[in-house]
Amino acid sequence: MKVKIKLCILGHLPHLSEILKIEEWNSSIFEITGINSLNFAGCSDGPNWEFLDNNIEKELPPNADADILIVVTNVPLQDDYFVRRFSDNRICITYSGMSDILIFNDIPLNNLLLRLLYSATLVYKSQGNRIPLLSEIKFTHDDPRGCIFDMNGADKKDIVYSTNKPEICNSCVDSLINNHVTNNTVDEALIVETQKELKRINKGLYFKITDRIKKHPIITIIISSLVALSIDLISHVIYEHFK
Repeated sequence: MKVKIKLCILGHLPHLSEILKIEEWNSSIFEITGINSLNFAGCSDGPNWEFLDNNIEKELPPNADADILIVVTNVPLQDDYFVRRFSDNRICITYSGMSDILIFNDIPLNNLLLRLLYSATLVYKSQGNRIPLLSEIKFTHDDPRGCIFDMNGADKKDIVYSTNKPEICNSCVDSLINNHVTNNTVDEALIVETQKELKRINKGLYFKITDRIKKHPIITIIISSLVALSIDLISHVIYEHFK
């Protein structure tokens, strides 16, 4: 059975139309059951204009009709995290400090949210259908591996490695399948299917082509020259035939 995830946009979110393209995503792991919008009722309370956990939690709506509620915002969160976990299977993700990194690296903005949807679904399954609080357990690892459980704490720029063809690293696969904490293991077939779907999280055809050109400029120039020469020869032959 698919995990039901509801989304809520909290406050003004730049590039909203790009992020909402996530509605078109098809998954056999989870389903998005709806997207709501809310305005902020209060102001930030942190020393660096961030919303501390107790404050942002007051802004979160109750999770009434979904397995997981994910609130998407654009304000800084506590400890400069881009994801915070709260009670009642609620998660808050912010694009503050993340959008510019993704845009600069030609990565679709909704890739960040997709990464969270998959990691949250697996956490939910592995913890007996619940999302534990941050104080209860840590799921991420500090070193970037291109894994959906990368911490990205020391340098947020490392997010690029886990938002373009991300995966579940071997260590995390082992932790999910052999959960010694709650004994709620994730079925190996679910891991395999998730890995397959994660490959679809990429830059898109246009930027994949431009990346290939950047990596192989000499070959690209040679191919372009040969194509141009071929077109010129064909044009000349056609001209000579019909003149």
